Amino acid sequence: MENDNRGKGAVRAGLCVDCRFMRLMRSDRGSTFLLCELSATNKAFPKYPRLPVLQCAGYEQLRANSDRPADSSA
Repeated sequence: MENDNRGKGAVRAGLCVDCRFMRLMRSDRGSTFLLCELSATNKAFPKYPRLPVLQCAGYEQLRANSDRPADSSA
């Protein structure tokens, strides 16, 4: 699931798909994970949330003009 293909994974990931705190992580084996960046400062948020996330107190919608990178290698 790439950031530019968010619509395809929306049902499987829930709110995380368009949350500004989500970072797409890719393992060396090619698996893809969604990292919640809020987990770095607030332990109430899981680092890798169970999907789909349907409710989240930290959710903030990503703006269309965001410069967030497409993915990161784990």
